[in-house]
Amino acid sequence: MEQQMVSEEEVCEERERGLEAWVIAAWGRHASQRFEAPVEIAGWERRPWVELRPLTHRENLERESLGIVDEYTIGGSFGDEWQVSRRYDMAAMREYEYGHCIVDYLLPETDEEGQIVPRRYDSDNPQEAAWLLDELPSALAAWLDECIDKVNLRGEGERAALARVKKAC
Repeated sequence: MEQQMVSEEEVCEERERGLEAWVIAAWGRHASQRFEAPVEIAGWERRPWVELRPLTHRENLERESLGIVDEYTIGGSFGDEWQVSRRYDMAAMREYEYGHCIVDYLLPETDEEGQIVPRRYDSDNPQEAAWLLDELPSALAAWLDECIDKVNLRGEGERAALARVKKAC
């Protein structure tokens, strides 16, 4: 597996781009940021968009506890036999983020006739986050995930640092 190195300059640029998310985080849990999709859909007056808010510290910890499980086994009379395993449930973490970060959206959906129609966020539907996880096409989901990472300050620099820590364990 090839490891990508991130330069200090790239980390600084990522931090500057993330400044807006820092400001939103300082405003509190009801502040949000709107992202427009980099696509235009024929017949639509507006681009698809999503409005997101960052997770609070407690929510971020809850997200981590849902998706990362460490198990330790120590045996032997001198503790010389041990095993560490880590399991990730990325779907649980993304579903949690969809349920807590999404404030509103206008996204494309294909109807029964095969037409691309706008779908608005349904805040009254407790299954909305699960629906997004199950039904979004991978390219649209990748864009949404990227936006969530930006608003939660999980940029390239932070991901590179986390990858180095994981490899060291």
